Amino acid sequence: MNTDYLDTLPEIKNKFKVNLLPGEKVVFTAKPWGFSSDSGDLLGTDESRITLTNQRIIADNGNGIWTTDIAEDVVGMRREEHGNFWTKEKYILVTMNKEVTYGIGIQKLTGYRFHFRKKDMAVFEEIIRHMI
Repeated sequence: MNTDYLDTLPEIKNKFKVNLLPGEKVVFTAKPWGFSSDSGDLLGTDESRITLTNQRIIADNGNGIWTTDIAEDVVGMRREEHGNFWTKEKYILVTMNKEVTYGIGIQKLTGYRFHFRKKDMAVFEEIIRHMI
């Protein structure tokens, strides 16, 4: 993945006030209608907040924060669609190179599904299109 592209993006307001690392800048934020594990287990609802920086993806559901280093942990990001008409599901699938345990230690995931609203989906898709 071409993570250098993220450095070329303009910095936007850190509206969810995530703690940034040295040299890190916010390049995308959104309140999705939800996010889930790669297998579809619900992790956050419409109260969640997603922040993409030039180094990390930070997903906050109000109870916990999932932080993923893009260069070290992410092996792919792409839009997926499943179902049809009433059951159609569209999301960004973020695939990681390792398994993460969450909750009480019995739940595991190797990626996330971000369910963005239409406008945010288009912006995020444009970003990942340049990273592939």
